[in-house]
Amino acid sequence: MAYATLALRLLVSAPGDVPVEDLTVIRKTISQWNLTLGRVVGLTVLPVSWTEHAAAEFGERPQAILNEQIVDEADLAVALFYDRLGTPTGEAESGTAEEIKILVEAGKSVAVLVNSAPRAPLDGPALEERRRLTEYLGELRKNALVLEYTHTGDLMGHLNNFLSRATGQFQQAVEGSKDEAPQGPDVSEGVWPRAEVRESVRTDSKGRIKIDRKWSLVLHNTSRGPASDVDFAFENLPDDAFFRVVRQDGQLGTIPPGQEARFPLLLAMGSLDAVDCVVTWTDATGNVQTTRATVRI
Repeated sequence: MAYATLALRLLVSAPGDVPVEDLTVIRKTISQWNLTLGRVVGLTVLPVSWTEHAAAEFGERPQAILNEQIVDEADLAVALFYDRLGTPTGEAESGTAEEIKILVEAGKSVAVLVNSAPRAPLDGPALEERRRLTEYLGELRKNALVLEYTHTGDLMGHLNNFLSRATGQFQQAVEGSKDEAPQGPDVSEGVWPRAEVRESVRTDSKGRIKIDRKWSLVLHNTSRGPASDVDFAFENLPDDAFFRVVRQDGQLGTIPPGQEARFPLLLAMGSLDAVDCVVTWTDATGNVQTTRATVRI
């Protein structure tokens, strides 16, 4: 039977030496949590990782591309370590370390779990890499609770506890929005569209500096509760106008309160500089709402 749910994206971050079995346990545990506790509290956790959800792209630092594609949009994360810290990114000790830093600074919940199961002694480069990881975890433990696991049961228990605790804040936001007595319409509340550009600087093969611009259509939920069944359409758009948004077919799902959904916006020379956009969505009380705004480029 179908039921209303708030979808949360959980980033699964790990260096390449983390056993596949551990990552499989993570996904199975999330699936079981969704079917048991998630359904009861109206939350669904969607695991996201670069191995499955990143798209090939040029023009920026590789980790910066991953940050834009999957890290910035994550609502919470779990980071796994085994013996390797990973390759430095130019901004942090490794990709996983950079992702942890970004999400923590954004106020997102992050669980750091370390596989401490018995294994053969290390030597050479592997031992040096383990030393790097130990030093990093030592610094991390000054401001974070880092938990270890030695078997599948430990890993499942840590993840279940983290999911229940981390998703509690989202559940409280949903329940609070339902319980609040309406005080009259607030014209600032809604799912508001806007266009946003991100610029990156690169040097071409001849040493010339180039500026790449990537446009996005951003839908920002400023209401006090989740906006579900979100959809949008452009009005009075000429047939010959090249103004396209890369999106899935059908409704776009749920945007938590205070959060945003971002979609690549494709433009061409001579594109319109302003387009009327109508967004439809369902509020926490089940009422269908409409917000309308002019998107300016």
